[in-house]
Amino acid sequence: MMNIRNHDRYPARIRQIGMAVSMVIATGFLAGCQNAGTTEMALYEQDYNRRHPILVSEEPEVVDIEVGMKVRKLSPQIQRRLRSFVLDYRRTGTGSVTVQVPSGSANEIAAVAAGRSAGQTLRKLGVPASRIRIAPYQVDDHGKVAPVRLAFLKLKAKAPECGIWPEDIGRTTTDRSYYNFGCAQQQNLAAMIENPADLVRPRDMTVADGAQRARVIEQYRSGEDSSSSFGTRESASSL
Repeated sequence: MMNIRNHDRYPARIRQIGMAVSMVIATGFLAGCQNAGTTEMALYEQDYNRRHPILVSEEPEVVDIEVGMKVRKLSPQIQRRLRSFVLDYRRTGTGSVTVQVPSGSANEIAAVAAGRSAGQTLRKLGVPASRIRIAPYQVDDHGKVAPVRLAFLKLKAKAPECGIWPEDIGRTTTDRSYYNFGCAQQQNLAAMIENPADLVRPRDMTVADGAQRARVIEQYRSGEDSSSSFGTRESASSL
């Protein structure tokens, strides 16, 4: 009887061993999938900020002033353009302002006069004379009318060009994001940034409004409503 009972236990033991082996294989398979798809390295490689980084660098900001053959002074329209140019320089510019005058062009004489007038206008608008540089640039075509070019360096945020498709996304067998994914978003973000230096380091905290703080504390002490009335006005105007 003992031999028969032991003999009957073999199929059950074999089934238990088979189940254990199956669990080990399944666990190894899932672990392999996890290592292939959800590791930190795989997530890092799929980061669109890494594929399409926004770079901050000093790039020239250029304004061309068209000069005719007989121009001797700047028109009111050009004066307004120079005013906007100076405001932009004060806000985001670095270094000096360069006034580049064409040399060897058909309008060379008029361009020299216009460049001198542009330098005087920049000084009147508040740009120090020590930061204004007048320099020539060569024009190969002597029959060409060339502009006077004003330039300064400013911080700009730029993202790489989009539209790169190294792989056929219709034939992929993985769940990875395609290469061009996120590129348009990076381009739009770089174009909307007012001060690219914010990408390098955050701005300093501004000074608190002491008068407003004292007013709110006084309202709280006297039992008045110290909350902002903006939401109330907004709700009332929508009714």
